[in-house]
Amino acid sequence: MPRYVVITVLALLVAGCGWGGKTAPEVAGYVETYLRARPDVKRVAKKGIQSATVVTKGQDQDVSADLGGGLRGRLVRTGGASYMQTQGEEVAPGKSWDRITEEHEPYNLWGIGVVTGQAMTLVNGHRVCALLAARGRVSGPASDGGLDHYTVTIDVREALDAMDLGAFLEVYDPLPLMQDTEDEYGLVRAGDRAARTRLRDQLLTEYGARATYELWLDGQGRPVRLRLTAKTPTEITFSHWGDTAVAAPPADQIRVLTK
Repeated sequence: MPRYVVITVLALLVAGCGWGGKTAPEVAGYVETYLRARPDVKRVAKKGIQSATVVTKGQDQDVSADLGGGLRGRLVRTGGASYMQTQGEEVAPGKSWDRITEEHEPYNLWGIGVVTGQAMTLVNGHRVCALLAARGRVSGPASDGGLDHYTVTIDVREALDAMDLGAFLEVYDPLPLMQDTEDEYGLVRAGDRAARTRLRDQLLTEYGARATYELWLDGQGRPVRLRLTAKTPTEITFSHWGDTAVAAPPADQIRVLTK
């Protein structure tokens, strides 16, 4: 079981102030619990200038991201094949997609590790929210346009002081792009006090001393939207629960990579 799940479960036992039948940890962990049972959904995430969209249908996925600075890409996995599109540019005359294979591992790793890996980090941002909000104070549900609206107020410093920062990094930045960052995270996981202090300071600068987590559920109890209001805001919307589709790009737009 991933460590962030263990921490969230433990938080259910030791923390949270409930109102309206749900504790803060229950509200914070609701999306993860729901997704595990019903993974076929469309998710759209925004954090600062970055955005990502992920559509899941069984083992198939359509993942796209705009990470800022001109770094954009899309990866479609369906029917046992993978197709990559980078910045919407032509990869060959009249072709905008590459079919990627194991024979072209460097290209495959770049596409998945940089663009799609960061996209998944964005749409899985609910896990970061859960760890921050688990020790907050909850109010709700309140009616908001026919949706149930829960609000959790968070003392960010208190939340960071109470959690395992190594486990937090597993969901905050699971695929760091720079070796220096990976080395720093290694010090945090090893318990280095100075590295942990630096990480707390970094996160306090990013989120601010106070944050608010909000969750909206429809009449069937399905997550519709979540929002973390902080210095760097995060918002994720959910749609097409159980009604998603993933299709390969048109055949005439695909370049097949060969040896």
